[in-house]
Amino acid sequence: MSHEIEQLYRQYASAVFRFAWGLCGDHSTAEDIVSETFVRVMTRAPRIRTRTALAYLLAIARNTYLMGRRRTTREVPLPEGLLAPDHDPVLEIDNRARIAATVLALADVPEGERAALLLRIDHELSYEEVAAALDISVSAAKVRVHRARRRLTAALDAQGRES
Repeated sequence: MSHEIEQLYRQYASAVFRFAWGLCGDHSTAEDIVSETFVRVMTRAPRIRTRTALAYLLAIARNTYLMGRRRTTREVPLPEGLLAPDHDPVLEIDNRARIAATVLALADVPEGERAALLLRIDHELSYEEVAAALDISVSAAKVRVHRARRRLTAALDAQGRES
């Protein structure tokens, strides 16, 4: 791995993972997306069209996610019981329940809006960078983020009323 790619990986792999996990909601798939993202950067001479390397990497991750969605009909997820617990389960129950509710609600947000929201909120990209990463106008990026926030808030409110 070239020094530049290694430095990009060390600096941005966790951010790319969070974005990928937010898109797909699956830890293993998110790891695969991260790997594929950096393989693509290594094997192609990248022409970065966005202002930051992070926006470029997140755009690649999103494209990888979208291509992978077409193949997922043949995949079967592993049961959760195979994962080794890293923390005391009693302490994690509340956090897991909140995270699960958010992931469930986020999965119902249309992909374009979900991607825009994750880029803006989780990765703190400017609206200009969100627009460049998604290949849309700045005003469309603002609209997508706003709609995603409204949908997510409404879904979480509805889940809270059901509990």
